[in-house]
Amino acid sequence: MKVKLIVSLLMTVCLISWNTQAQERGKFKRNPKINQSGNNANEGPTRISTPQPEDEYQVETSNLRFQSQFEPVKPLNPVVSEDTTTLDEGETEVVEVVDSLLVADEWVKSAEYYVIWDARTINPYGLSPLEFDEPVDITLYDPAVNRMWATPMIDTKPTSNFGYRWGRWHNGSDLDLETGDTVRSTYDGMVRIVAFDGSGYGRFVVVRHYNGLETLYGHLSKQLVESGQIVKAGEVIGLGGNTGRSTGSHLHYENRYEGNPFDPRNIFDWENKAIKSDHFLLTSNVWSHLRGKSNKSEFASGDAPVAYTRSILHKVRSGETLSSIAGRYGVSISSVARKNRISTRSTLRIGQKLRIK
Repeated sequence: MKVKLIVSLLMTVCLISWNTQAQERGKFKRNPKINQSGNNANEGPTRISTPQPEDEYQVETSNLRFQSQFEPVKPLNPVVSEDTTTLDEGETEVVEVVDSLLVADEWVKSAEYYVIWDARTINPYGLSPLEFDEPVDITLYDPAVNRMWATPMIDTKPTSNFGYRWGRWHNGSDLDLETGDTVRSTYDGMVRIVAFDGSGYGRFVVVRHYNGLETLYGHLSKQLVESGQIVKAGEVIGLGGNTGRSTGSHLHYENRYEGNPFDPRNIFDWENKAIKSDHFLLTSNVWSHLRGKSNKSEFASGDAPVAYTRSILHKVRSGETLSSIAGRYGVSISSVARKNRISTRSTLRIGQKLRIK
């Protein structure tokens, strides 16, 4: 009897277990499919049935997405490749040269005709004033861009003017002062020379200005600046004195363009301590006194290393290399490189201006 009861219970348990599994299998078969929903914001979360492709170049640490190619909106600045062999044949043209200097971590554009920065020679440019034939409008000062002016001293009493003296040209104005009086830069610019000339200017300073002029201050007792220093108009650059070839304390002041001196009275009214205008139209007339006469300076030592020659300047055009430019003018590559203080391997820029001769 007991055996029958046990067998009956086991059969009942097996039937219950089989029925439960059948119901579970039926439940999954009857489960409805979840379809992709529309754009209704009130609908519940949806399940997309098709897998999406992976997005390449996705950077997890940034919101940027990097594409496989990058095309600039416009071409980068063109340069002339060193291995370019094609030439744009045409007439040789004489152009100006732009020179920039790295001073105090800043590129400063100097006067456009200069290609030489010489801290020893007063006139290293080799440009003859007798070949000057095109007027140049020089901006002396412009408050709108913070370019100012100043007289070289507070009091500007002339004792000797520009002109022929003692068989030579006196290339500047002599202004009376006492030893130790302050001497100031007349315009904004950059100091090029701080030197001593025992048989001429004595202790002197030459400043290159942004307006294209250079000014010279001679017979100083002390120089307070150094070559490459940027100065502003009115900034003290030295103390007056009686050094060099001088018969009494005074300031020898010169204005120069392309290395050639001309009468400062074209610009300044010394008696009234004033500048005549904010502009000066430079013409060949400022050097008319040299025609038929000697141009030897009273202080010949400063200009002695330089002989007057015509300067050939070239503007780089598309397709030109240092080699092709040198060949066009019949000079060596090393000569062009040396005159422009660049390497023979330098990459040239279209529009760059080079001194050839």
